[in-house]
Order: sequence, then C-alpha cells, then structure tokens
Amino acid sequence: MSDAPESFTCRNCGHHVTGEKADHVGWCKGCRTALVKRSSFWAAIPATVVVGLYLWMLGYFGLFRSVFVIVWIALGAALGWVAFKVARRVFFDVIRSRGVKPPTS
Repeated sequence: MSDAPESFTCRNCGHHVTGEKADHVGWCKGCRTALVKRSSFWAAIPATVVVGLYLWMLGYFGLFRSVFVIVWIALGAALGWVAFKVARRVFFDVIRSRGVKPPTS
C-alpha cells in the first residue's frame, strides 16, 4: 500500500479531488453528503406515515390502556427507525440513479 494521497475526478460534479477516496461509484464526499441529506429528508415522510399508522392502530385497539404500553411504544419507535433507514436507502438509490446536481458548497 502506498501513503500517497488519493486523487480522482468526481463522476457527479466533475471536480478533481485530492486527499480523499471516491466511493464505489466514483463520487466525492461532498456529492455523497448532499445526496444523503436529500434522501434523509424524503425518508422522513414514509417513516412518519408508518409511525402515525402504528399510533392509530394502538389507539384503535385500545393498547394505550394496556399494561405493556411501554413495550408497544418502544416497538413503534423501532418500527419507525427501521422504516426511516429502509426508505433512506431506497431514496438514496433512486435519487442517485436519476442524477444529482453537484453540491453548491
């Protein structure tokens, strides 16, 4: 292995980047960060819908009056987190395949 800094041209923004490593598609850290932020924003919508439907279900079946209410709430929080992570990954791939504008900063 060499200690020389990595150098590449980003496939998204076209900038020549030195001192960092490209991801497996050839994007720089700035482009990838912009894409993660964008996909995280869109992933919050389906995660909120899933948690909302789960809370509605708890209310509809009367599980808020249950002895195990903390278990049901913890399960809902875990369900929302998983929904967010899956949706973020899906939106990441969808947005990346459509093409992304280079970051402005």
